[in-house]
Amino acid sequence: MHASRRIFVKALIVDGYIDEPAAFGVPPYISPKIRVVAGAFFLKGVDVDYLTIDSVREGELWSRCLDYDYLVIHGGTTTPGRYLGGTPISSTEVSRLLNLCDGPARIVAGPIVSAGYTLRGGTTAFNPDFSEAEHLLKDERELLKILDLRLGGARYDVLNPLYSAGAEVIKQHPSYPDVMVEFDISSGCERIDGFCSFCTESLLYGSFLWRDMEGIEGELKALKEVGVKALRFGRSANVTAYGYDRVLDRLDPGAIERLFSTTRDILDPEVLHIDNGNPIFIAHHEREARKALESIVRYNTCGDTISFGVESFDTRVRELNNLGGSVEEIYRAIELVNEIGGQRVDGIPKLLPGVNLLYGLPGHSSASYKIDFEELAAILDSGLMLRRINIRQVMIFPGTPLSRMEKPKIDHRLYEKHRQKIRTEIDYQMLKKVFPVGSIIKGVIPAFNEGQIFFGRPLGTYPILVGSPVSFKEKTDIVVIDHGMRSITGLPLGTDINSLGERELRYIPGIGRDRARTIVFKRPSGTGELAEIVGSDTIKTMSKLGLKLGGKEI
Repeated sequence: MHASRRIFVKALIVDGYIDEPAAFGVPPYISPKIRVVAGAFFLKGVDVDYLTIDSVREGELWSRCLDYDYLVIHGGTTTPGRYLGGTPISSTEVSRLLNLCDGPARIVAGPIVSAGYTLRGGTTAFNPDFSEAEHLLKDERELLKILDLRLGGARYDVLNPLYSAGAEVIKQHPSYPDVMVEFDISSGCERIDGFCSFCTESLLYGSFLWRDMEGIEGELKALKEVGVKALRFGRSANVTAYGYDRVLDRLDPGAIERLFSTTRDILDPEVLHIDNGNPIFIAHHEREARKALESIVRYNTCGDTISFGVESFDTRVRELNNLGGSVEEIYRAIELVNEIGGQRVDGIPKLLPGVNLLYGLPGHSSASYKIDFEELAAILDSGLMLRRINIRQVMIFPGTPLSRMEKPKIDHRLYEKHRQKIRTEIDYQMLKKVFPVGSIIKGVIPAFNEGQIFFGRPLGTYPILVGSPVSFKEKTDIVVIDHGMRSITGLPLGTDINSLGERELRYIPGIGRDRARTIVFKRPSGTGELAEIVGSDTIKTMSKLGLKLGGKEI
């Protein structure tokens, strides 16, 4: 440290992003672990600057850390994913930062230390050589010892004050104020019959432990002070198990009610979503889970997803990997969430299930593809809805049962064919059911453009990708006009017909090339004149879409 050269002490946190089974931190998300690290420094009286790894890359800020007394590099992924908001840090980039910044005390933390490193599904993680670092933290709480901070007690006794103190760092996130805050309500897995072969949640966090409401209330108040608008109870392996007594195998749905009502009372966020749920747990505790789901739907915002780690519908794969329960129980949980969460706001369901499928597990065969597809097709044919289907290959981490098991060889041609079949035959139809034409997706944030199509996403759990032929440069409400396999097409709500050119007009249902040209040529002044061009049915469609003509509703 070089404190003698400075009037005050400063720390730099480089966020390399995390993606764990029950924690996410790729922008616009910020992980709770970043707030733990920042909170420790703030409580010690150390000033904190925060950069994402993408900010470092884009600004060529690799040597920026030489201006600080502490450098913390935090990141690591233990679940495979594809991200629009950023690219997780590589082990090479960690080493580059460590080698360039030999002035500050260098600290590496996150899953890249505690679990190992890999970025791709179908690969085995390894432990990188970060010998240039003074400290490798398997748990962010180890920073307290380095800083000589004395916070005693159990896990959440320590974390609660750190979370509250660290809230201030959110204002430095590049997406602020449109940041999705990942919030911690529990750690570990609630299962009492063992854990899934591949999962790092139990490996890193052990048995199930849920956070007390006093600590939650304190952090919610801190988040309100810094202007947080969007929050997700994502740091939990099973949100419906909040308040669960693992010894007595008893679920208290009142705990969920208190959690959500308190969040609404204190923070009242524009977006309030969840992430993980265990379909087997829901089926086993159906009466109590029903009440818990009803509470979630009472307080959450629309477009929410409860993510089910199904992994495989193949009974043999399920048994070999201790996935637990039965396909029938999975189906029942999907039914229950549809029943309770299917109510719509602006055309969008409040809460729907998502399904994760994982390939490369022991027992997987070519027959597994057929089984998975047939079960998904049955769900579609039954009229039930899934918000999304996540298809990926397993990551293998040292210490998990999977690392000691015989793995099948994946035929990548069959895997890609299977994935494409689901995308074309299942996803497309599901999107039309979930986001029907005329639905309104609120608060779509512009992200990028490809040619003359402008893309964005709202804040939320697994937010839908929205493409519009009309440019939008700020957060905008979008009305759905068409569907793709994994995205929807829309127009800014209240778009005036006469503001559009021929290209944009052709995207509106019922308007082809000739009608678009006629509208541009004549620029009708009233609905009657427009009806002469497009017909009464298309006028009805335009009205349903909330389009305008001359500033007036059609």
